[in-house]
Amino acid sequence: MALAALTLLLVQRCSLLLAALPNVDLLWLGLPAAIAALWYPRIKALGWIVIALLVQFEQLLVSADPKQLSPYHQQTLRVTAEVTSLISHGRYADRFTADIIQAPTAPNLKGHRIQLFYNPEAQAVGIKPGSQIKAIIQLRALRGLVNDHAGHSHQTMIFRGITGRGKLISHQVIRAQPSPLTSLSIRHKVQRWLDESLPPRSSQVIQAITIGATATMDRPRRERLQATGTQHLMVISGLHLSLVGWGVFKILRWVGLPITYCFMLAGLAVTGYFWISAQAVSVLRASVMCLLVIIQGLARIRIAFSAIYWLAMILTLVHSPWVSGLPGFWYSFTCVGVLLLIANTQRTGAQTSWIRFLLTFKTQVLLALAMIPLGSILSGFSPMIAPIVNQIAIPLMSIVILPPALASIFVYLMSEAFAGQALEPIAQGLLAVSGLGFQLFWIVLDVFYDLSVSLTLARLPVLYLAVAFGAFLIAITGLRLLPIAAIVAIWLVFFAPKLTRPEHGTLTIHVMDVGQGNSLLLQTAQQNLLYDAGPLSRSGFDAGAAIVIPELRALGIDHLNRLIISHGDADHAGGQGSLERALKIDEVIDPNHVDCQNQRAFNIDGVRFQLLSWQGGTNRNNRSCLLQVQGPGFSLLLSGDIEVDAELALLRRLQGNVDWLLVPHHGSRTSSSPALLNHVMPKSAVIAAGFSNRFQHPHPEILARYQNRHTRLWSTAEHGALTFKADAKGLHWVSSARQKHQRFWSD
Repeated sequence: MALAALTLLLVQRCSLLLAALPNVDLLWLGLPAAIAALWYPRIKALGWIVIALLVQFEQLLVSADPKQLSPYHQQTLRVTAEVTSLISHGRYADRFTADIIQAPTAPNLKGHRIQLFYNPEAQAVGIKPGSQIKAIIQLRALRGLVNDHAGHSHQTMIFRGITGRGKLISHQVIRAQPSPLTSLSIRHKVQRWLDESLPPRSSQVIQAITIGATATMDRPRRERLQATGTQHLMVISGLHLSLVGWGVFKILRWVGLPITYCFMLAGLAVTGYFWISAQAVSVLRASVMCLLVIIQGLARIRIAFSAIYWLAMILTLVHSPWVSGLPGFWYSFTCVGVLLLIANTQRTGAQTSWIRFLLTFKTQVLLALAMIPLGSILSGFSPMIAPIVNQIAIPLMSIVILPPALASIFVYLMSEAFAGQALEPIAQGLLAVSGLGFQLFWIVLDVFYDLSVSLTLARLPVLYLAVAFGAFLIAITGLRLLPIAAIVAIWLVFFAPKLTRPEHGTLTIHVMDVGQGNSLLLQTAQQNLLYDAGPLSRSGFDAGAAIVIPELRALGIDHLNRLIISHGDADHAGGQGSLERALKIDEVIDPNHVDCQNQRAFNIDGVRFQLLSWQGGTNRNNRSCLLQVQGPGFSLLLSGDIEVDAELALLRRLQGNVDWLLVPHHGSRTSSSPALLNHVMPKSAVIAAGFSNRFQHPHPEILARYQNRHTRLWSTAEHGALTFKADAKGLHWVSSARQKHQRFWSD
C-alpha cells in the first residue's frame, strides 16, 4: 500500500510541473500489461506507475482548463451561476465562488468555478450561499504573478478548483432559498449566527476552527500564527476530528450505550463534521483516518496505523488530481507521518505527569526539526519558538477553546432544528467560554511573538533535503544504521551548501514580479539592497508579505542592509510594514531621508551607488528617490515614478548611455521623455507593471520610443520575475521566471 501511495504521489506531483499534457492513448494500450505486472514483484512498481499515470492524466484532461477563459479576459458577460461558497467579507469588497451554469456568449465558461468580487455598498443584498443568480460580470483570466521561488501566485486557486476571477457588475437572484439541509446552508447559518453573537475578530477565529472559514482572518493574526508555528491550530485537522469522534464515543460510553452504537454514532459525528466543514485537505485526511479507526473498532479487527495512513493518502490523491500542489497536503501528511513514527518508537512505561509532559515536549521538538526541510521548500523559514508555544497552545486549544466552541455550534443547530429558544442561552454561554479561552490564547501568542526567533532557510536542492529528512527518520526510529545519524539529522540543514553570491565588483539584480508595483533586490558580494517593497492593494493583497519576503527567504536572506523606498505610493511602499516586521533592516531610505535629499553616494564591494532626487518636485512621483549604480563595466538607473518635469531637472546629473534602466512610472505616458531616452540610451530596460492593469501601462507610444532606440525591453507582466548579472563584461540577462515555470494550467 505504501508503494501505491508513494507512486501516485510522485506521479501527481510531477504531472503538475509539466508544460503540456501528453497523449494518454499509449497508456490505455499498456493498461492490461500494467495490471498483469502487479503479480510480478520485480516489475510491480512499473505497473503501479502506468496505472497512476493513467488515473492522473485522465482526471486532468476532464478538469476545467483555466486557459479556456483567456479569450474572454476583460469581457463583460451575462451568466447564470450558483453560489458555491460562503461570502467572505473584506475591507473594500466581498467575494464568493460561483459555478457557471450558463453563459450564452461564452459557452466555454460552462462548468467553470470563478471567484467573484463586489462592493457590498453598491450591490443589492440577496446573494446567499447556494442561491442561483443571473449576473453581468467582467471576467479576468487567471494570469497571476510568477516568481523564481514563490512560483505562480494563482496556483493555489487553480489547485482548489477555481479557474477564473471576475467583478460582479449587477445581478438578479433567481433562486434565493437553497435547501436548508445542504452543508453550505448550514455553514452559512452558523457564520451568520457567529457574526451576530461576537465581535468581528472573535467571530473570524471561531469560524476558522469550527466551519473552516479561514479566508476571513486578518493579516496581523495570520502573522502571529505563522511566527509562532501555531497556524495549524486555525485549520480543521486531526485534532478537531479526533476530539469530535473521541468525545462522542466517551460520552456515549459514560451514558452506558453499547460499544457498537458508540462506534457508529462517533463515526456519524465525524462524518457530519466533515460534511459541514470546508472539506480542506487536512479535513479529508483526518476524516478518512478517523473513520478507518472506527471501522476497525466496529469490525473487531486490527489495522496497522501505517496502513490507515497510506490508505488515507491514496484516497486523498484520487479525490483530486491537484491536491499534491497544495501546501496543506504536505504539511498534513508529513506531520502525521512523523508523529506516527515517533509514537511507534518512543514508547515508555513512565506514568508520572511530569515525565509525560517532557515526552510531549520532546515530540514537539522532534516534529519541529522534521519540518525544517519542508519549511525550506514551502515557506523559507522555521519558527524556533514553535515547540514551546505549541506545548502551551495545543492543550489550550483542545481543552479550553475547541470543545465549548463545537458544543455551542451543536446546541445552536439543535435549537434551530427544534425551535427550542431555551437552548439559545446555553449556546451563547458556551460561545462566551470559548471566547475567553481565545483571549488567553492570543495573550500567549503575543508574548511569544515578541520573543520569537525564526530560522531563515534558503531554498535548498530537493536531493539535499531528502538526505536531511532521511537521516532524521533514521534517528527518530531508533535504527542503528548510523551511530551519528542523530547529529546529522539535526545539523545537516544548518550546514547547507552556501548560495553563490556575486564576486567583488559585480552585481546581481532580481526584479520581482509584484504586479503593478516595484520591488528589486540588488546583491553585491556582501550586502543586500532592496529598492521598493511591492504594492499593498485595496483588496488587501500585500506583495511584501506574499512575494518579496518568500523570495528573499528562498535566497537565504533575512537581513537587508538598505531598503530604499522610491516614494510613498502604495504600489512602491505598500509592503514596507511587512518587510520591517519579518526582516532585520539596517537602514530605510525614502525621499525625506537626508541621504536622498543630499544625493549621497556610497561604495559597496567595488560597486558605486548614488541616490538622486529632485527637491523641486510638486508631487510624490517627481520627488522619487532614484538610484544610479556604476561598476567596472556596467551602469544602471532605477528611476522610481519620475515624470517628464523631474526627468528634465535631473538630466545633467544622470550618467549617459546606461546598460540597464528601470522604466520610469511603469511605462506611463507621462514619463520616458525623448530627452531622457536620448541622454541615457539604455541597452536594456525593464517595465515593472501588472498584466492588463487598469492604468494601461505601458503605453504603446512609450514602447515605440524604446523600440526606436533599439532598447531590448523586458516586462514583468510578460516575463514574470527577471534576473540579471552585471560584471566587467557588461550586463547579462540570466532568467525569466515565466519561461522557467511554464505549466499546462497557466498562460
